[in-house]
Amino acid sequence: MIYHWLYDQFGWLGLSGVTMLFGFAVWAAFVHLSYYYYFVRHRDRYVPDYRESVDQLSEAARWSILNILGNAALLLPIQLLVVFDWSRLYLNIDDYGWPYLVASTLGALAFAETGIYWAHRLMHVRPFYRWLHAVHHRFREPNPTAAYAFNPVDSFLQSLPYQVYVFIIPTNFWVYFSLYIFSSFWTVMIHDRIRWVPAWLGPIVNHTGCHTVHHWCYGYNYGNYFTFWDKLCGTYCDPARLPEKFFAAKLRTRSDAG
Repeated sequence: MIYHWLYDQFGWLGLSGVTMLFGFAVWAAFVHLSYYYYFVRHRDRYVPDYRESVDQLSEAARWSILNILGNAALLLPIQLLVVFDWSRLYLNIDDYGWPYLVASTLGALAFAETGIYWAHRLMHVRPFYRWLHAVHHRFREPNPTAAYAFNPVDSFLQSLPYQVYVFIIPTNFWVYFSLYIFSSFWTVMIHDRIRWVPAWLGPIVNHTGCHTVHHWCYGYNYGNYFTFWDKLCGTYCDPARLPEKFFAAKLRTRSDAG
């Protein structure tokens, strides 16, 4: 496994260093490319209402850097537990077979979705909101630069279900690693205000329109990838109710329907 190799070659500094480098690489490349493409170069097409704020961009950068550094430190004990074989991760698919691989992957998604929904909802309860989550909601009208702008404890707690699952359920390492990587990109995608989800998946997936509602209205759409917990618990708000100023999220909806 990657964690074992890094630890054997470079010790715990290697684990933290690579985690940190990956976070900074996504932030420096994907986040800023997304922001430049949609919010600078093609602003008139996608977000004509957007007005750049140097202060907000600086604050987003500051919290993003702190978040990446903090998460590398907070994730290290879990990575060390994996290295010393305390987790139930495995490499060889034949150990459990393909049907189990599919079932355990679906289980990981369901477990993470449940844990993240309730962790996120908890972050909106006093005093956790004031202590932790208020940082992220300073960016009321989201853009990609806000995707990583979290108090590191907040973002770590919301990602913890992915980590907990592999200590309970035997999980293929590449499933675990792929979900971790994809979540890093997903958080950017739901902050860019461009909804690429097909219209027929719109009511199921917690796409960027749903998350824009969350930033604007606070008490709705706590889900991660899906909307089922929000619908079960009465916290779902249809992004079609967004004000017209959220042009980018609506633009894609109209083009899908057409």
